[in-house]
Amino acid sequence: MLRAVNFFLNHSIASNNRTMKIGRTALTAAVLSISTSSFHQSQAFTVARPALVHRTNGHGIVSLASAATMAEAEETYTKQTPSNLGKPVAEGTVVSFYRGGLVAIRVSDEITQQEPATSSSNTGVESTTGVFGTAALPTKDVSGASQGNDIVGKHCIFPNGSVGVVVAQRFPLAFVLTDMDQMENNDGVVSVLDSLATVSTGARMMDYLGRPICDSDGDQETSSYKRPMIAPIPQVKDIALINSPLLTGTTMVDALAPIGKGQNMLVVGHDINMMRGFASDFFSTQVASGATKLVYGLTNAQDRQKIIDQFREAGILDQVTIVSASVSDKDEVARAAEAVAVAATACAIGEAYALSEGEDALVLIDNIDQHKVLWDATTRVLMDIYGADAVVMDDQKGAASSEMRAFYSSLIQRAAKYKKSRGDGSLTLTMLTTVPSMHGSTTDDVFELSDFEGSSEKVRARLDILLKKNIPLTAATLRKIDIPIPSVSEGERRFVLQHVDDLISMSDGQIWLDEGLADIGQTPPLDPQRSITRVGIGADTVSRADSPAVRRVVGGLRLDLAQALSMDGAKATTASEKQIRKQRAWLLAMHQEAGKGGRSLGESCIALLAASKGALDDTIDAGHLAGTEAGNAVIQDLLNHVKKAVPDALEEVNKTFDMSAETKKDLEDAIDSFFDQP
Repeated sequence: MLRAVNFFLNHSIASNNRTMKIGRTALTAAVLSISTSSFHQSQAFTVARPALVHRTNGHGIVSLASAATMAEAEETYTKQTPSNLGKPVAEGTVVSFYRGGLVAIRVSDEITQQEPATSSSNTGVESTTGVFGTAALPTKDVSGASQGNDIVGKHCIFPNGSVGVVVAQRFPLAFVLTDMDQMENNDGVVSVLDSLATVSTGARMMDYLGRPICDSDGDQETSSYKRPMIAPIPQVKDIALINSPLLTGTTMVDALAPIGKGQNMLVVGHDINMMRGFASDFFSTQVASGATKLVYGLTNAQDRQKIIDQFREAGILDQVTIVSASVSDKDEVARAAEAVAVAATACAIGEAYALSEGEDALVLIDNIDQHKVLWDATTRVLMDIYGADAVVMDDQKGAASSEMRAFYSSLIQRAAKYKKSRGDGSLTLTMLTTVPSMHGSTTDDVFELSDFEGSSEKVRARLDILLKKNIPLTAATLRKIDIPIPSVSEGERRFVLQHVDDLISMSDGQIWLDEGLADIGQTPPLDPQRSITRVGIGADTVSRADSPAVRRVVGGLRLDLAQALSMDGAKATTASEKQIRKQRAWLLAMHQEAGKGGRSLGESCIALLAASKGALDDTIDAGHLAGTEAGNAVIQDLLNHVKKAVPDALEEVNKTFDMSAETKKDLEDAIDSFFDQP
């Protein structure tokens, strides 16, 4: 029996010329705990049990005891449970456990009944033969948690007293995060509470629960600003238009794929270290402005010291809040669940600054690859227990179902520019995601026609043409004509690219750092054809993500780059040479190495203006191209000259984000005076 996806919409956000349907999936909660063993529950789902009392043991740990009636249980619970926890709203039993603490539980609403059930038939859930067996999905028409009430972010209490946080949902299962070292006994009832887990700002470095990690510089003080770890996405009534840029300090990004305050942006690339370098420049640029709270969500704890050292070298470590995954040993899926929690907590910290203090917050998640790992694991658990019909075909094939889109949207759509009535702050969300290298198959590999069995007739016909012309079927040749390479690594890469396309469809824009451009020396290797911001698209909107100053000097930039690309390999003519010279001038102006520090808006405008007006043409003709030592020296000397010649003009651009006609002329005159020097 196909499972009806219980997917309800929370909000429909329509702002900044973007309209998205946002929702949360019905009921799967993930319970994450830190453990070192693995087992699968293989008993029938049962609700017959004594009522539960939740109490503390004096060390902030909650334990369970039995009570005669539910009324007595709730009364005792009210008296003895820590004030930050709520009352039970649902219950469940464990169905599977992963080393490192990821626990899948099956949820029922019977906790609201006074009379305990005496058989599993009352729950609407048939007996299961275990996580690798099959069972029927619940059919009982109940109105509580198992039929769609969103419990993501709520506390859970296990029979051994451990407290967890629900981080994902899929009906009728649930997945959650605790500090359990192991789960020796999976018997008993797991209670889902009505309280949301919260985190506080203040610690310089923290885990997903907001607990300080003393690996960084600075004080570890906790402030009074709190926010639910997993909060509902902002409602339309609370958000304003995105109409102010958040400068990255990377000229090519600020010109071709600008980020606005309150926007979400996906950054796609093959080299995570390069991506982190530009992220550090982004943070450095914002530190220089002194007006943005910075939060870095690190989902891979193995790289924690590398990030700390990078920020320390850039001189910004004491200005960044780092939310980091733990370094303890975990199963891959348990690590993925913790990564999802880390991303949620990083957003919560940013929201606290935006809503409590009215400040602009920049949250960068490094990276969101683990979200897919967790989602795929939840799909496998559903299929193991209930069979293939328990999930829609898109999930079976790894594609983006409506449930998966809601899972990601609960993170992506937390970005917002808030109205004055909500503090006038903003949360800008930048998410890194990686794609496998296209060099999985080397350029020396030569394939035979037999390697393409199963390919379409059209593909095989194109391959026949190549072979008749004695052109070897190498990986490089196949990529040039967009024919899939018959290798396992290439198949995996295409699968990831499909997933990235799904993420792009949910975001406000993407920055694509292309491996092919990196191979030929372009830095940053931003692909202008695949990089764009969708904020402000359309003639009928006043919303903009870019700065007016940049807008005034890059009117023909994207067209110039596209026209030059179309002339690649064409016969050299005066017109083609002129277009290619223009392209090279733009690339020289925008060339920046990752991790070397970002440019101010004024500096970016100087370089772009020089390319736009043709001032760099002679430099290009002399062979001083982007990436060459001579080319880099020309740009740096130009920046230094103009800053010294017209400091007031630069100050105006940096303060107003705009450029008056008079200021533009001052900058052009200063640029001309530099190149007129003997």
